[in-house]
Amino acid sequence: MSKLGINLKEVKCPNCGAVQPKVRTPKNFSQFLWGGNTCANCGTEMDKFGKEIKK
Repeated sequence: MSKLGINLKEVKCPNCGAVQPKVRTPKNFSQFLWGGNTCANCGTEMDKFGKEIKK
């Protein structure tokens, strides 16, 4: 998958399975530019497709 595109499907956290909100608040500049989220349940950072971002 590329960073480009729009994901309209439901996204779940890859670690805990929590459903991520459709309306999100970016936690960093990368999430602001490319989409993605940080799970409120376990703190896992993921891209807009629900794939974990490892640092």
